[in-house]
Amino acid sequence: MALSPEYSSSSIDVSHIPDDGEKTFADEQDSFPHAKNSSSFVLTALDPPPVDTKVTYPEGGRDAWLVVLGAWCGLTASLGIYNTAGVFEVVISKVILPEESPSTLGWIFSTYAFVNWLCGVQVGPTFDAMGPRALIIAGTICTLIGIFSLSVCTGKLGSHNDSIHYSLSSQSAKIDVSPIFFQALFINNGDIEYYQIILSFSILTGIGSSLLLTPSMGCIAHWFIKRRGLATGIAFIGGGFGGVLFPLMIQSLLPQVGWGWSIRSLGFVLLVLCAGSVAFCRSRVPPRNGAATTWRETLPDPRIFIDGSGAMAATTAGVLLTDMAYFIPITYAPSYYIDRQRLSHDEALSGSAAFAYQLLAILNAASCVGRYVAGGLADRFGRYNTMIVSLFLCTISILCFWLVDILGPDLDNDALLIVFVLLFGFVSGSNVSLTPICLGQLCETQEYGRYYASCFTVVAFGVLVSIPIAGSLLDVVEATGKERYWGAALFAGLSYVASFSCFVWVRIRVKGWNWRTKW
Repeated sequence: MALSPEYSSSSIDVSHIPDDGEKTFADEQDSFPHAKNSSSFVLTALDPPPVDTKVTYPEGGRDAWLVVLGAWCGLTASLGIYNTAGVFEVVISKVILPEESPSTLGWIFSTYAFVNWLCGVQVGPTFDAMGPRALIIAGTICTLIGIFSLSVCTGKLGSHNDSIHYSLSSQSAKIDVSPIFFQALFINNGDIEYYQIILSFSILTGIGSSLLLTPSMGCIAHWFIKRRGLATGIAFIGGGFGGVLFPLMIQSLLPQVGWGWSIRSLGFVLLVLCAGSVAFCRSRVPPRNGAATTWRETLPDPRIFIDGSGAMAATTAGVLLTDMAYFIPITYAPSYYIDRQRLSHDEALSGSAAFAYQLLAILNAASCVGRYVAGGLADRFGRYNTMIVSLFLCTISILCFWLVDILGPDLDNDALLIVFVLLFGFVSGSNVSLTPICLGQLCETQEYGRYYASCFTVVAFGVLVSIPIAGSLLDVVEATGKERYWGAALFAGLSYVASFSCFVWVRIRVKGWNWRTKW
């Protein structure tokens, strides 16, 4: 394979420079003699002799910050959809497929998350070998086809004469929607089936999101090391920004143009964002084996988890548990408010439920701030140290605020719920933005795609069952209104406790009990 132009810049001076004494885990092997022996075997088996072991990073400048902008656009398009799952859940569960159980509907969103992370098995290694551009173009195509296909899944929103009649504002609105071009692909007389939403949203959009997400995250590591936490935090603000923009946009457009054109309008916004990502995302550090690198050399390998210390295995377990917990409030926050207010299915798409959608926007707005702050703190105090504090606060927000709001008597105001949304949004921002740079602590830059793919292959199977488990807990709890959510909230809280324990174990295993040590 010829060397990509993205690797050919003459300004590349290759060296791995630790940040203020901060080392990658590869440099920590001397701390574990038994780990060193095991690791040397793994590296010998997995890695060809490096072409050049010296890598420098610009740490800023026009090109580097344009890459951050491109990553921001890609993460807005991918994680923005991920963080808008709660809006889709309300419309699908209350109107499009109201006859389906919460556990059944949960597979729509868990499959989306599963495909999103599982595709990293090949996306990460391909990024290592080829760079980001072709992957992002493919992700753009898949995302747009999936979203435009979802726009014709109207279910009970449509009648046999292709008209939509429902109330979406404080005044009752009757909206006639003309036949849609894509209808021939999915709809027979206006009837939507479960599998059609699985194909359009869960599979196609999930693949597209993965193809956008992984290269957007990975290219930042090629331009920053000392300021990687800050740069990554800024880029990941895009995911929170999308989670603010998209719910408010859909809520605003639904009364005016209906479900179909609301989702198509979202598709056009995604097109602009993906174009920005294609234009600006670039890599610069050559593969470990140079131009001779093939995709087989960057495939995930289970031996990565056998490093003699357990750091990679425990970190992967922590990330899995974090993602299982994080996706539950993101998915169920709007529905929780609707059930908390005891609104009917018809009222779920009316002005009475407007605050349900705004809650998701508030959560993601707080997440934007949290991602930026977490990135700066991670560079100053250490990535694992910051992640541990973040997970502790996530646990507090779930168990001490959301669960209390669920189990408490009927409350006259929404103060406790708003406190939960703001706190959880702020501290959970790092759940997504810090996990990739924590993985970067365990490997060299050239190996990042392989480590990322290996980790999120495991994580994908965790998120696959997360929402169905939460939905099953909603089914089995013998309560109505907000009280039926206590099982799902407890499951999320305990998952955060377990994740916190995993990251603390890794931190102590690698650096000991001195918490002043930056790592």
